[in-house]
Amino acid sequence: MLGRYMILSASVVPLLLACGTKTSQVDPTAYPITAADRVKVEIPDVCRLAYENAVPKVAVVDFANNTTFDLASAVQTASAGTETRKHVHGGAWGVGVVAPGVIGVGGVEAGVSKRDWRTQSETISRQINAKIGESVAEAVVSEIASIGGMKVYTRRDLQKVLEEQKFQMSGLVDPNTAVQIGRLAGVKYLITGAVNNVNLKWVSLEEAKGAAKGLLGRWGSVLSAGASTQEGWNVIVDVVIKVIDTETGEVVLSKRVSGREVMGKTPQFSYDSIIGGIKKAVAEAVEDIRPDISKLFPLRGYIIQLRTAPDGSKRYALINVGAKQGVQAGQEFYVIEFQAVEDPISGRRTCDQVKLPVTLVVSNQVQTDKAWTFVEGDKNQIMRVKLGQIVERKPLEGGSFIKKVF
Repeated sequence: MLGRYMILSASVVPLLLACGTKTSQVDPTAYPITAADRVKVEIPDVCRLAYENAVPKVAVVDFANNTTFDLASAVQTASAGTETRKHVHGGAWGVGVVAPGVIGVGGVEAGVSKRDWRTQSETISRQINAKIGESVAEAVVSEIASIGGMKVYTRRDLQKVLEEQKFQMSGLVDPNTAVQIGRLAGVKYLITGAVNNVNLKWVSLEEAKGAAKGLLGRWGSVLSAGASTQEGWNVIVDVVIKVIDTETGEVVLSKRVSGREVMGKTPQFSYDSIIGGIKKAVAEAVEDIRPDISKLFPLRGYIIQLRTAPDGSKRYALINVGAKQGVQAGQEFYVIEFQAVEDPISGRRTCDQVKLPVTLVVSNQVQTDKAWTFVEGDKNQIMRVKLGQIVERKPLEGGSFIKKVF
């Protein structure tokens, strides 16, 4: 049972690979505001509701924990006394006694020690609640809050809303019950899921170097030089994340993600340290939902100012979303044009949303609630951009593949 062992966390220096992100440098005052920059968008009546774009309410509730890590009894022993050590030269590999009452699995290259312990011990028993499901929910809240594009509710928020209705919150890990709670709280979408697997794996230095070379080609030699930071016990966690529409009960997104945490090389581990490693691996895993969530709940705003170069070759656009909504330099936005479409047979008018063939790239000028962007595209197309047009952030990237080398 993994819960009987302890891996002591080692100080690991992270390996960083600078990929070089290009960010447009913008001086908004370099160009004057022209007559074309003052033209406002006209929204057809049939498109008014779509244009207003109500921000969806999303609630994150506890995830189910389908692993063996839940409630456990831990025994902690404090020892005091003397020790006689005899060093034995040579290598050893396999399972051996590394301290009184502690069994470890791993390799020892320099040698092993035989110990003669004379101790006085004090033993303390305690109960540990891993709370893995709650930890996943907290990690998801943190991730989607940084994405923006939605109003996020936590379990605590739901509890406040439902207190007056005396609704029990104990069934939140049951999707059916959670959907009912979401409806009562006026939440449009519910995010939940399950932790399905936890794997403890020893990664040797040779494996670390081989994986780096195999996956990253010409960067293999660079990562191999830092492969020692990846050697040791790795905790790998598999999580399934689901987004449920509370109005229909439909699962609109289901995604399996994995995270990994390197815990060190010491062949001793406790239940506490394993749980800590699991929670860190979970935080890494949920980064991979970023593209799907940002696509399902795109961050939207609109253009509040334009500036154009005298020759019309370049344009800057100021949008009304910024750092508070998770906007960062280098991110890209679509520009959306609304038009009314009339059915030639029925005469019924509907709203059509068209993404213009231009891209707004966020510059280094990012403020709390607004950001300057560089309008990229054909010279004629960038002049189609107008004040008040809706902008929508393109789907974000997931977690770094460097973290998932193994």
